[in-house]
Amino acid sequence: MKSAVLLSGGKDSLYALWISANQGFEIACLVTLIPESFESWVFHYPAVELVRLQAEAMGKPFLVKRTGDSVNRSLRDLYYVLKEAVEKLQVDSVISGVHASVYQKNLIDSICEELSLKSFTPLWGKRADWILKEMLELGFLIMIVAVAAEGLTEKWLGRILDVDSIVEFTQLASKYHFSLLGEGGEYETLVLDAAFFSKRLRIKKAKPVWMGDSGYLKVDEAYLEDKDSFYRL
Repeated sequence: MKSAVLLSGGKDSLYALWISANQGFEIACLVTLIPESFESWVFHYPAVELVRLQAEAMGKPFLVKRTGDSVNRSLRDLYYVLKEAVEKLQVDSVISGVHASVYQKNLIDSICEELSLKSFTPLWGKRADWILKEMLELGFLIMIVAVAAEGLTEKWLGRILDVDSIVEFTQLASKYHFSLLGEGGEYETLVLDAAFFSKRLRIKKAKPVWMGDSGYLKVDEAYLEDKDSFYRL
């Protein structure tokens, strides 16, 4: 299969990419939609501008389109950017990091059906705690860049997910009943490094934007730095 990956810059979409590549999918391009604000109903907003650096670190073609915050506008723009991927790169399938949201899966599946593309969701139905554990074991360096759930305070912004923080995170998710993977927008992440990045992302300048009970990390400056080795996709 020659696939386009819907990439937000967060952990789930990049883990879905990794699984698919190891199952023999050809990763033809990365597709990113950039919404207008934190209020987007469909797409990831915090630090999404940095996906261009991830694409460079993976050496993959990158298709990006700015969109609105509404569902209708988001879906229309997703249709057009995937249509571009079909026409320019002859993709025949789409990979996404949807894990448990039937709503999100149906939205993506409907656009794929319009374009006669197959839709693949490698994380679908997997246990959330297993997914997080596997990501850490594979060397994913994951930073929290937004929180919007009871129990998640400003202190989590900019924090790296490691074994200790995941234990605390799991306890909070159980206590406050939010998704451990944040699929409902309870939190958002940015992957700074992975085994298949030729370089790692480094945040040089960032500041938290807090809005009473939610917030995000506004990254003003970031760059790629060299690393010793990587796995070529």
